[in-house]
Amino acid sequence: MKQSLIALVMALGVAAGAVAENVKLPEPVKTGGMPLMEALAKRATSRRTAGEAPTPQQLSNLLWAANGVTRPDGKRTAPSAMDKREIEIAVLTKDGLFTWDPEANELIETPACVELDDQLRGASALLVYHYDKAMQARDAALADCGFVGQNVYLFCASEGWKTVFLGTVDRAKFAVALGRGEDEILFAQRIGVK
Repeated sequence: MKQSLIALVMALGVAAGAVAENVKLPEPVKTGGMPLMEALAKRATSRRTAGEAPTPQQLSNLLWAANGVTRPDGKRTAPSAMDKREIEIAVLTKDGLFTWDPEANELIETPACVELDDQLRGASALLVYHYDKAMQARDAALADCGFVGQNVYLFCASEGWKTVFLGTVDRAKFAVALGRGEDEILFAQRIGVK
């Protein structure tokens, strides 16, 4: 499934006259941070997510916390029904739209085939959660997406960042940009880096 997505992204890049570029992220920092009970106490929703652009290190840490690989067998920071690992994360920043490959810890550039700046709305980043419906039932994917979103909330609390989980996202635009069906675009989460 990852290979087909990567092939699609590369094909779109060539068709658009641009070559999709992989951005290798630095190794995530997996130590430190706020104690769990403090992060739970500080977990909050804020619609004011304007902030600085995330650095590659910050993106690496954020994405690993969201749904990163934790063990040699591929297990993740967020559980998934029947260990399907179907939740995928697209990252929209001022630099463009990327799909995150958790195994390689790389951002795969998705050539802009639709205008998405209005979706960022001044936030530091927008995470768009989507899945492959051939891999998992929608109800299970929705639950799994909730686990990923909560990990992001706790990471943001630990970092002192702002975040809001969005049920309203332009599914049609992201479906076109990511080569998915509209029903495979689940939720989005805006991030404000301080």
